[in-house]
Amino acid sequence: MSQNPRVLILCPYPLGISPGQRFRFEQYLDVLRANGIVIEIQSFLDMDTMRILYKPGHVFQKVTNVLAGFLRRVAGLRRVFDYDYIFIHREATPIGPPFIEAALFLLRRKVIFDFDDAIFISKTSKVNRVVAFAKWSSKIRFISKHSIKVAVCNNYLVNWVKQCNPNAVLLPTTIDLNYHKPIAKTSLSTRRPVIGWTGTQSTMVYLELVREALVELQKRYDFEFRVICDVDPKFPELKNYRFIKWNLESEMEDLAGMDVGLMPVPQGQWEQGKVGFKAIQYSGVAAVPVVSSTGSGHEVVLHGKTGFVVDNHCADWVEALAALLDNPAQLEAMGRAAREYIDTKYSVRSQIPTYMGLFGK
Repeated sequence: MSQNPRVLILCPYPLGISPGQRFRFEQYLDVLRANGIVIEIQSFLDMDTMRILYKPGHVFQKVTNVLAGFLRRVAGLRRVFDYDYIFIHREATPIGPPFIEAALFLLRRKVIFDFDDAIFISKTSKVNRVVAFAKWSSKIRFISKHSIKVAVCNNYLVNWVKQCNPNAVLLPTTIDLNYHKPIAKTSLSTRRPVIGWTGTQSTMVYLELVREALVELQKRYDFEFRVICDVDPKFPELKNYRFIKWNLESEMEDLAGMDVGLMPVPQGQWEQGKVGFKAIQYSGVAAVPVVSSTGSGHEVVLHGKTGFVVDNHCADWVEALAALLDNPAQLEAMGRAAREYIDTKYSVRSQIPTYMGLFGK
């Protein structure tokens, strides 16, 4: 190995586009470079593709651009001996068999595989169901088996990886507490508390788990329900409902305006593969997370200390939220405790040693 390790990162999207990439590896790039690691990044999709990817139609352009992505990957194989490690985030190609990974293994390249969802389970967005058959989710086991290390975000995924590779590394998806931070707010005694949720169109359906509870809660308390998303889920039954379209420039200010953050999660294998990132984000801005007992929220939230972990029953959600609204002092104290806890396990600072260890540093 060269004195300064050279790492090629293969990822699906251009930098600064995907929240998964931003919080999974992009925020560590400066740290890696500062520690002498030379980084080169090659995304499968380009910016032109990203502008149309999740829009209906544009089939010819999508197909053409995806084929161009495959050609870039194949052309890139000529230079793989220039690197000490190949770091693959999620997969080298979004569809089809793992032929790029197989080539890397055949060439005896040191591959570090990183993923943060249960991507071994087939799951496709509504607008791209036409490619569902080509997702080839079974390749995740093959890539995991032959990589030198596999970094995943929670214990459920660690246990899955260990079925085929003992070199599973628990590396939670993290936040930078210099970016996720509280904002100055007036006392809760002088304003309406804000209960909120942030997410995307793909997880918006989870809000149905708390809709009834919010309606019940509204009968006893005056609060704002804030949703930050790319699409408005609409809550006309709530008198103080506020939708904020997600915007990168204002995302932290919008998020930090919450006092309580909700993370409803249904029961399912896919959901068990999640790290509970919403709860991590809420905690980072000192909003108290209230999360479902399903999934991995219980790993992120210390029940009764940094937030509440509840079963998916209306009465349980109402009870937890009422306890916070009845006691503003406790709400504020738990928010501070949540941020302190996240700093110990789910912050960039706390995981730098683990990240550096992936590359033998």
